[in-house]
Amino acid sequence: MKNRLEIEHQWPINVREDWKYLFKPDREYLKVNLKIKQLKNVFVNHYGLVLKNGFLVKGCAPNIGFSGYDECKYFEHWKKATEQNIVSKYGKSIHSETWDDTTYLLIHSPWFSYYFWITECMPRLLKVKDQLDEVTLIYPEIWDNFTFVKESLSLFPNLKIRKLKSDVHLRVKNLILPEVKPWTPMFIPELVEEVRNFFFSKLDALGIQSPIDTDKVYISRAGSKRRKFDDETKVEMLLGKYGFVPVRMEELSFFGQIALMRKTKLMTAITGAGLINILFMERGGKFLDLTNDEYKRKSQYKFHFFKLCNLLNIKYAVSFLGTTSYPEIDHWSNQDMISDIDLIEKHLCLLLDV
Repeated sequence: MKNRLEIEHQWPINVREDWKYLFKPDREYLKVNLKIKQLKNVFVNHYGLVLKNGFLVKGCAPNIGFSGYDECKYFEHWKKATEQNIVSKYGKSIHSETWDDTTYLLIHSPWFSYYFWITECMPRLLKVKDQLDEVTLIYPEIWDNFTFVKESLSLFPNLKIRKLKSDVHLRVKNLILPEVKPWTPMFIPELVEEVRNFFFSKLDALGIQSPIDTDKVYISRAGSKRRKFDDETKVEMLLGKYGFVPVRMEELSFFGQIALMRKTKLMTAITGAGLINILFMERGGKFLDLTNDEYKRKSQYKFHFFKLCNLLNIKYAVSFLGTTSYPEIDHWSNQDMISDIDLIEKHLCLLLDV
């Protein structure tokens, strides 16, 4: 797959000169040409890393390339997978299985969450949707714990699966490997379009409508243990003044989340993996990103939801907010956000043009 669609870069509507380095145009996706590989006699570790002739197979995981786009994890992953391969073959402390001559399909990689399911696993599955009668999906048994996985796979009633037990690695004779996008924070327009169109068509066929009658959504983290507002009531009162409805996404089904986002024109939320639901928002909408002020100084965050907004022509604004400093919190990024109502309202009014 060679990319042909281009993303029109638009600065955040409240951008400042000293922020612009965070939101630079990104055209690296245009160089990506994802393939479907047919491999024989490979080692597949439990997390989806693939070794062939002693090396990691290109496209088995993101972030194993060599460029300045993001932090390279090649040597870390290669070392771990090589150790697992050797010890499982010659030792006893690491377990592996040799599967039969069936052709197996691999769509997962070491990072896994709702974000990765939408942006990596589903695009890989859809790349081979016309070949599913010929393959059996390698299905990590931990996926049984995720309703979004089960709901997604229910749309492929003829898909055969074989469960991979926790901490067990594989030797596979025949493997189909759709390459994953090379970098976690990268969005490739063709893949985004394919995922959107697939789920929209399936929801239409099933007659699934939005469970909440609104086109203005505030994704609330009030029920979360971390990374929520220090005064959620104050934030909800402000947003309610402008017609936003607080929604706890964890209370909705996966299909319900998609149906809600599909009709959402205005959204705001604290930065987190769940913001991948922007992918299902209405084109030409508006989004206010409520984010940690430390992200201006920490290079590991790439503002990829800004890139997704550009892709979908969604107007983007950002509020950089301070955080609490609770000593018991394990990482700075998990601190609660300070409810700076004045700053949020200032950027919200700018976004809404009121």
